[in-house]
Amino acid sequence: MSKLLKDEINEKNIKKLAVLVNRQKASFDVLGFKNAILDSNWQALALKQRVRKITIQLGTYLDCSYLESICILKEVSVNFSGLFHFVFADFVEVFGVEDFETSMDALALFTVNSTSEFAIRVFLQKQPEKTKQQILAWSKSDNEHLRRLASEGVRPRLPWATHLPWIAENPNWVRPILENLKSDSSRYVQKSVANLINDLSKTQVDWVIQLCHAWQSSQSEQTQWIVKHALRTLLKQGNPKALALIGYSVTTHIKVLGWDFDKQVSVGEVWQANFALDSIKDLGLLRLEYALSFLRKHQSPYRKVFKIAEADYKVNHKPFQFKHNFKVISTRAYVPGKHKIELIMNGQIVKTAEFELIKHKRAAGLMK
Repeated sequence: MSKLLKDEINEKNIKKLAVLVNRQKASFDVLGFKNAILDSNWQALALKQRVRKITIQLGTYLDCSYLESICILKEVSVNFSGLFHFVFADFVEVFGVEDFETSMDALALFTVNSTSEFAIRVFLQKQPEKTKQQILAWSKSDNEHLRRLASEGVRPRLPWATHLPWIAENPNWVRPILENLKSDSSRYVQKSVANLINDLSKTQVDWVIQLCHAWQSSQSEQTQWIVKHALRTLLKQGNPKALALIGYSVTTHIKVLGWDFDKQVSVGEVWQANFALDSIKDLGLLRLEYALSFLRKHQSPYRKVFKIAEADYKVNHKPFQFKHNFKVISTRAYVPGKHKIELIMNGQIVKTAEFELIKHKRAAGLMK
């Protein structure tokens, strides 16, 4: 069985935290702290619920001022990384809203060994303009972790975090932050900037297109990478303006030959398709995708787009093959029946067909 992410928030790390805090503050009750967390409800808690429970008990058992608590946690935090490190920024989120300067200094330290992207959001809600000025300063930092925090922290649809709809509705609010980071040298930061713009593309299509169009004139490879990655949702949706920005054109000169695919596949197996592209001239810049419409009980099919290939092809004929694994996963329940498959070339559907998904062969045999 694969290990759950929440399992990193475990007894071993809790005990380590308690011992290290006790070294900084001798009155800290190691056993009481640990027992207050690891009660009968612990196993059922999700990752962020576990983090929050530790945070609350830290506040109780430290039993001192916020400033003194932060000084202790700064010393202790350097001994942790990864998901368990979430505890330190979460402490700031819960207890530090009224002490802006101390909290910003702490988040700047904590983000280096993990991330402070969740904690900064409560400050954005309470003091948006003051927090924006701090984020703008971080966006100019020599430290890539702080620059990433500047963009990741203002994402309106950040996973695992409270959404910021007011940013989604007013993207110009984050434009200065984006401008500071549009040519960042760090791929770590570039991905975050692209993710921020991609979030905005869910509600502000025209604004995102205009921004990316303005950035297209940049000769920076970093900016070009950000633009393409930022437009990924619009590209999957076949948005004509997004496709044109990247250089994808209409492909009427290309023919699809030998469109051949499995007519039937079992749950748990791999479905496969083959085709070739042919033209009287070079195929050129192509983005090839396929869309599957997954059946759902009592609901309309769910359509999802997957990439096959993407390149500038300097040939006039090329074969392709792609596969889809119907392995059972926790995030999708497969419903047997006729499934629709679409072949997409530069945003245009060029082939459509159906195949049948059947129950796993072994399971089907057991039912006879």
